[in-house]
Formats: sequence, structure tokens, C-alpha cells
Amino acid sequence: MAISDTKLRKLLDKNQTPSVLSHRDSLSVRVSAKGTITWQYRCRVDGKQVIISLGRYPGLSIKEAQDYIPHFQNWISQGKDPRIELKLMRNQAKGLPTMAKIATDWLNKKVPELKQKTQTLYTNQVGKWIVPLLNDETKPLDLMTVKDWFSYFDDVKAQGSAKTAGTILVRIKSIIGWAEKRGEVKPFNPVLTLNVNDVGEQASIGQRVMRFDEIAKLWIQIESSKATPATKACLQLIYITGARQSEVRLAKWEHFDFANNIWTVPPENSKTNKAIRRPISKKMHNILNTLAMVYGKNGYLIPGNNPQKPMTTHSINRYCCRMWDHLFTKYKMPKFLPHDARRSLSTLLSENGVAPHVTEKMLGHTMRGVMAVYNKHDWIKEQAEGYELYCKLIEKAITAELAKR
Repeated sequence: MAISDTKLRKLLDKNQTPSVLSHRDSLSVRVSAKGTITWQYRCRVDGKQVIISLGRYPGLSIKEAQDYIPHFQNWISQGKDPRIELKLMRNQAKGLPTMAKIATDWLNKKVPELKQKTQTLYTNQVGKWIVPLLNDETKPLDLMTVKDWFSYFDDVKAQGSAKTAGTILVRIKSIIGWAEKRGEVKPFNPVLTLNVNDVGEQASIGQRVMRFDEIAKLWIQIESSKATPATKACLQLIYITGARQSEVRLAKWEHFDFANNIWTVPPENSKTNKAIRRPISKKMHNILNTLAMVYGKNGYLIPGNNPQKPMTTHSINRYCCRMWDHLFTKYKMPKFLPHDARRSLSTLLSENGVAPHVTEKMLGHTMRGVMAVYNKHDWIKEQAEGYELYCKLIEKAITAELAKR
């Protein structure tokens, strides 16, 4: 019968009669008179019984002791002396970096080059899912087997989800690729052969497209809420421009050219690291005028609690969630997020005759193929027409919605 942690803890550091307790697959523990517990593996080498000490409990856990079993079985099947092979494996492991060490180096050396939002995301992923789970010095990165990786991703799924496991696999591959190029780890690690579907699930791709009547209901709900003018304006601007949340939150008054009616998102605020030019619609002008009247025309367009800093992502997400709570209670409206505004704008304008290359520019996407190389035109005039049409259709839906009340 397999030994449990509960049983071993009762024996640990207690005076008793020395004994040997069997666990499974030739694995056992030797308990000394003073309660010292040592893991042992019993096998036959050249016809003679051999007892190999692996380490002491609890420093060597039950799971870690069991992980040695496949190694011993493999060595014995190949006619190798497991005592020698174990010593070689442990010597080889000395000084080799763990996945946790490589990931920490990546955070310190590579990630600071990225945008702040990306830095925060990667730091959280490494700190929660990689460093705590892959820091065993007896299992450095170069010696991890496919079985070790599957065991690790099973733990990630148990503690998080299948989608989390898939996301972390992608992140680990990126980190190992970076380390390989620097010569810090051996090439061809087994984890590089795994696909997301082998260890978990692909992250879901958003499908929510809001109808005009739903946007109208949201707009009315925003106007009737008790939020600050900055909070209201932020969500409204996201929905009428199709801009990314960060592009709106980090916008400064200096980015707006009112003489030519152009809002320029600087490269440092753009996901593509390229400037994005958008026309300023009449409806957007009205919102900007309100913000200027309340907060002035200096610094951030959407100030947070500290006027010197922008509103946080968390604040906008939380506000959007509150708006949805109200609309779900009233109309059973399906869940929506700020990012759904981009998909909604693109879809609804396409349905109303706006060309795809125009909506792509409105979303701030980089053109692909030959167009990306030769065509630097951003169709400002066509964008302006698209925005005015979009705002007109939203206003029409708002009027229709208010008429029902």
C-alpha cells in the first residue's frame, strides 16, 4: 500500500524502532530510531540486490521521489548501473539553470524593452505560473523530459485553467527561444515540440458584436450614471472611435490638432509601435469640450484619481462591468467588454458600406502584404466620413430608444 504524507509526518523526528516501509515500484523509506526518513530504491544489478539512497523526507517529497522511478526503470532496461547513472545525472544538473532562473533573467533583461502594460502582464505570468512551479534545482531546464512538462502543465491546469496552460506554453517557448539565442540553454528542448492543444486550450477569440440598439442603451446608461466625467467620456470615446482602451486612456491634449481635426496616437501608445492618425468627429468634439471645461486642456485627456496620471485599465473595466450589470438586469443584454467596441465598429460600418481598408485604419491596424510596404496613405477623409456615419447611426438608435420610454 502506498505511503501517504500523513503517515510520514507521524513518523518524522519521533523516537521509534527502526523500520523499512514499502511504497511502490521498488521505492521505500527507511525510518531510523530518531525518526529520520530516507527514500530508497531497491533493484538488482549483475544479479545482486542494490539499495540506492535518494534523499531525505520531507526535503525530497513523495512526488519527487516517485519521479525517479522512470529513470531507474529505463537505466535497468538498458543494462546500465543505476547508481552510476544517478550520480552522472545529479552531477550534470549542478550549475545548470532552472526554467525559473531563465524566466527571471528574461524578465530582467528582455522585458524592460517592452511596453509597460506588456511588462506587467509578463511579470505576473512568470511570477505566478513559472517561478514557483519550475524552480527545482534537481530538474534544470536542459534535463526536463516531455513527461516532466506534461506533469507541470497538469499542475497549471489544476491551479488555473486549460486556457492558462495554453497561454503559459506560448510564453515558455518565447523565453526558451530567447535563452537559446544567447547560448544559455541547449537547443531542442522537448517543450518546443508541444502544441497548445497538447497541454490545454487556445485562448478564446472574442465574438461579441454589439447592435446599434445595444450601443444606444449603453450610451443612455452611461449618461445616467453617477461616474466622473472622465470615466464616462473614456468609455464613450472607446465606443465611438474603436480605439484601443490604452490609446484613449493615455491620450494627452497635445496629441490633438484641432486646426486640422486630427488625433494622432504616438508610437509609444500604439500596439504596433507606429503613429495612428484618426479624424476628430463632431460627437468626439462635444466630449472633448466637456472634458476641457471640467479638467482643463493640459496633461492627460482622461485623468485618474491623481490628475498627473491617466485613468487605470482596472477603473474602466470595472466601470464597463457596472454598466453591463445594469443593462443585464433591465434587458438581459449579453456580456460586453470595452474591446468589443472595436469589433462592433468594424462590423457595423462594413454592413453600412464602409470599405474594409478604411475600417482597418480606423482601428489602427497595420496594413498587410504589398499595401504595408508601398501604401502609407491613411484615408483620413474616408475615415472622417465613416466616423460621422457611425455617430449618426448611434444617435438615431439613441433617439429611437428614448422614444420607447
